[in-house]
Amino acid sequence: MKNQYLLLVSALGAVLVSAGCSSLPESTNAVASTQVLPPLSLKPQMFVNLDPATCSVPDGMSVAADGSIILSAPNYIDYEKVGGSKLFRIDKNRNVSIWFDKLTPHPDTGKVHPMGIEFGPDGNLYIADNQYFNDKNYKSRLLRIVVENGKPVRCEVAASGFKLANAVRWHNGKAYVSDTHFDLPGKPNQSGVYAISLDEMKKGEVKLLPNASDPHLVAQYDAKPSADPQAETDGADGVTFDNQGRMYSGRFGDGVISRTTFSASGKPLKQEIIVDDPSINCCDGIVCDRDTNKIYVTNSKRNSIHMYDVDKSTFRIISENGNTTGAGGKLDQPCEPLVIGDELIIVNFDMPFPGMKNTKHDLPIGLSVIKLDK
Repeated sequence: MKNQYLLLVSALGAVLVSAGCSSLPESTNAVASTQVLPPLSLKPQMFVNLDPATCSVPDGMSVAADGSIILSAPNYIDYEKVGGSKLFRIDKNRNVSIWFDKLTPHPDTGKVHPMGIEFGPDGNLYIADNQYFNDKNYKSRLLRIVVENGKPVRCEVAASGFKLANAVRWHNGKAYVSDTHFDLPGKPNQSGVYAISLDEMKKGEVKLLPNASDPHLVAQYDAKPSADPQAETDGADGVTFDNQGRMYSGRFGDGVISRTTFSASGKPLKQEIIVDDPSINCCDGIVCDRDTNKIYVTNSKRNSIHMYDVDKSTFRIISENGNTTGAGGKLDQPCEPLVIGDELIIVNFDMPFPGMKNTKHDLPIGLSVIKLDK
């Protein structure tokens, strides 16, 4: 009788979960409302150089309470040689130091790779730990660095069950985490974004259900089909919110950017494609400057930065360069943007994949900066 009860509960849960996910709005095409403008040629400069002895691959950024920048380094290249992954602190004078280097490795893979990061409303730092390159069987996690008196004290697992956890953004008490690959049978091109409330995570580790069946899923995307079996189908990467509380996410593989409108309670009401243009073939990081309601997008494949003006519905390239080493601050596979005042700070990932301008991992390893006309 007990086993029959458990089977009934399990089946009922699956029905409820399926019903919850099937309520996601279908994506509509609003590309016609976006005007693509001629490109600009803003010149990036060097922001900081990173020590190659401790950092081989930098990725995400977030601003701490004291105004310093916290930078994640998944260090996929020479992981053991550089001492594993780390979090760095860049102060207002651009001095770089190690902020935290005791991230919790996954017990099955023995590694931890911090990607997108953002401080939550509780003052703690939340981290997308991408385990997909180590193990594709739902090993990726959302980690939490507990901060006390401005100092990191320990690392905890806040949520688990992602395939490729990538970006983290907080909005209205919820952490929005992109999952770049769902790897669903018969649907290889799908990805999405999950939303998990702080209140829920306070009760303990949130464990997501597999196969995109979890009710925390608030957006689901389908990459463009391609006749080329080698074509990338990487999906949801960066996540950001505009001044109206609408969520934007871009797909890494094809550069398509979507917008989701939510109800006051956080239920997704409308999902629409706003950018689908040949000028952008990859959307990596994405951030909205709340002062101007302009969204900045890094294009890892093209070594370019793009800007979407929310209020004017315009889109354009603002900076681009060829294959470089990153010397002098030139773009070298840009992956993450951050706006502080009139500065657009950009992380250069410099870990080449097929189809990119960047063909070699080389020195310097650093962050670029572009002055914005605000």
